[in-house]
Amino acid sequence: MSDMLQVEKRDFKGKRRNHRLRLEGKLPGIIYGHGEEPLSVIVPADQLRATLRHGHKVVDLAGAASGQALLQHVEWDVFQQHLIHVDLLRVDASERVTVEVPLLLRGEAPGEKEGGIVAHLEHYVEIETSPIAIPEALHININHLALHQSLTMADIVDMPAGATLVTDPETVAVQCEEPAPEEEEGGLAAGAEPEVIGRKATDEEEAEEK
Repeated sequence: MSDMLQVEKRDFKGKRRNHRLRLEGKLPGIIYGHGEEPLSVIVPADQLRATLRHGHKVVDLAGAASGQALLQHVEWDVFQQHLIHVDLLRVDASERVTVEVPLLLRGEAPGEKEGGIVAHLEHYVEIETSPIAIPEALHININHLALHQSLTMADIVDMPAGATLVTDPETVAVQCEEPAPEEEEGGLAAGAEPEVIGRKATDEEEAEEK
């Protein structure tokens, strides 16, 4: 299932015009792909927000464009509060696309009860799939992750039918290890004495002391 995105043709560029557009609850975007000329468009911000909230990555285009498009890139402001720009890639349900989706963890690792710490090393995974079957996220089950063990991309439990892994399946995604030992205060090993740094005595001073 996909959301509909109503787009208008945009015949202007420039920061000032685009800023005014955002104040009106819209944002600039571009549609490209499938050998067609890129089309600069205006997109309703509320519709795009709803699509993102639903977790959909493919939209049905209406208005100045038709067909389906993949949300290839969505740009936010530095505070992740306001939409800035969107890139839309024309797609066909019969073709395959390469996308990056979030990688989440399921369950609780027994290794934590042994004093270990679970380190989630990879938060995204790249797959190739149909544009209409892009998952919102993929998961790795850590219910059997013991201390000093790790799980790789090959351990993903819910890969969609027909999808293939692009990321190296041997990439370690999560591991459970003991916490690093804390250093002694001041950075000195137990029993060690600090080195005394001072002026080296001259030959004359040494002779006088003798």
